[in-house]
This record gives sequence, C-alpha cells and structure tokens, in this order.
Amino acid sequence: MGYLRLIRPVNCIIAFSAVYVGAWIGKSVIFNFQLLCAGTAAFLVCAFGNIVNDLKDIEIDRINNPHRPLPSGSASKTMTILLAVFLFFAASTCSFSLGLYPSLLVIGALIMLLAYAYSFKKTVLGNFVVALVSGLSFILGGIITHNPVCLVPFIFSFFIHIPREILKDVMDMEGDRAGGVLSVPIIYGTVPSFRISALLLCSLCILVPVPFFMNLLGSMYLTFMVIGAYPILIFLIVQLLKNPQHKDLLRFSSLLKLVMIIGLVGMIV
Repeated sequence: MGYLRLIRPVNCIIAFSAVYVGAWIGKSVIFNFQLLCAGTAAFLVCAFGNIVNDLKDIEIDRINNPHRPLPSGSASKTMTILLAVFLFFAASTCSFSLGLYPSLLVIGALIMLLAYAYSFKKTVLGNFVVALVSGLSFILGGIITHNPVCLVPFIFSFFIHIPREILKDVMDMEGDRAGGVLSVPIIYGTVPSFRISALLLCSLCILVPVPFFMNLLGSMYLTFMVIGAYPILIFLIVQLLKNPQHKDLLRFSSLLKLVMIIGLVGMIV
C-alpha cells in the first residue's frame, strides 16, 4: 500500500484522462492503440514524478508529512529508487511507438521532473515547471490526433496548477524553510501568496468562456463550467482574499482538483 500511495494514483489517472481530453476536445471521440499508449505513458510519467519528488523530499517530509510512505517507513528507499527507474524506462518505452515528437515530449517531461525535484523545486520556478509538465498530457493527446484545440485545456491547467502549488507551498513552509526551499510564500509571505493565487483564479474565470465564444466548444461545455466550476472558483477566490487558516488549505487544494475534473468532463461531453 505504501508504494501505491507513493505514485498518487488519482493524479496519475487524471494525467491519463488528460491525454484523451487533449485528443478529443472539439473533435469526435475515437479510441485507438496510439491513444492508449499515450495515456499509459502520461500515467507512468506522473507516477515517476511523484516518486522522484518524494525521494528528494524525505527529510523535508519528516517535518511536513511524516505520514508519507518514505519517512514513515512503509516504503523502502531502495525499492522506491528501483520503482522510479522502472517507471522512467516504462514511460519512455511506451512513447517510442508514438513517433518522434510524442517521444521527445514524454522524455522531455521525465527530464523536467528530474530537474524539478533536484533543482527547480527550491526556487520560485518550481511551480511553473509543475504547471507546465502537468499540462503536457493535453498536448500529447493533441499531437496524436493533430488537434490544436488541445491548447485550451493546457492553458486552463496552467492557471489551476500554479495556485494549487502555491497553496501546497504555504502548507509546507515549515519543512521547506528547514530544507532551504525558496518558495513563493517563503519569499513573499502567506498573504501575498493568497493574493497571487486569487488573481490567477480570477484570470481563469475570465478565460473559461473564451473557447465557447470562439466556437471551439459548445453550449454543453459552458453549462458544465457555469454550474460546476464557477461556484467553486468564486468560493475559493473569496476565501483566499480573506486570508484563510492553514487548516483550510488542504480542502482548497482538493477543490481545485475537483475543478480540474469538472473541466476535463466539460470539455469532452
């Protein structure tokens, strides 16, 4: 169970689904072997990134998240390293059947995740790298089906992941300080971090109807977003401007994940 928790399967399933959203958005729904391989590669890349991040953060997690598998001892460091190596080569192998550009994208994502864990994570660029890599699943799906509309969920993903990562940084400030991490809340403080997150979510609210008015997506998409996503986004913006308590941030992070899921469904119904 510890190793399953390491890969964060819900996040990996979202990455898998994002490939299909990037492939299908604004187009007919299709199933083929290439999309299955691409989705599997995205799942494996996400799992690899989560494991490498936990390997690098063992000491920080002893403070921030002592219940995580590695600091708690429910997962062996040696076996976790072997699992990470397996996932790296498995993701690369899956991508080789997809052609040159998808392979380069998958391998590039793997390298960026390594660079994030061992370099960028300790800088303010870390959140940008996470948001970028998270959105690449949409681009991968779009490349497979030659679908330029995949840029829509890629952009939306960026505006969800950065505030979500900032909120997680606020929750992890104690351990991050001890580990020498220079995150947004450590550099600028918690209140400016909440303001930045609220501003990004406001920007997302403005962007949400754009694909509808550009005739890229239909009325069902807009209905999904207005009924499902907007109330959550507005709630989060209001709460962030009120300088929420630390105990509320995990719930806010989960709500942003819910917005992602609603958006994924809304873009392909």
